[in-house]
Amino acid sequence: MPLTIQAVLDRARIPLNDGGKDRYTDDEGLIYANDAVKVLRRERPDLFFGQFEALPGDKELGENLPLDDEYAPAVCDYVTARWEFRDDEAAVEGKAAAFFALFKSAISGG
Repeated sequence: MPLTIQAVLDRARIPLNDGGKDRYTDDEGLIYANDAVKVLRRERPDLFFGQFEALPGDKELGENLPLDDEYAPAVCDYVTARWEFRDDEAAVEGKAAAFFALFKSAISGG
């Protein structure tokens, strides 16, 4: 069963200890999730071959992630990294970089 964008955002909050949605908004996370899909379209267009008549546009919270579920963790990592980096550039740069590295590793296959 495909994950919704909302489910991706909820998973992205887990390492940030923000299950109550007190620190990070869905609206901001939606922007980041859509950005992650755009990065994947650019870096891995093969993930979208044969799936759409046109490339997917921005999604809404209740819509499904336009990728196979195996790439959902990469999108979660990207959203987590963007939220983390937004908090305090200097203090969390290392943590954000780690999540960006996870994203890059996931989309490159290693």
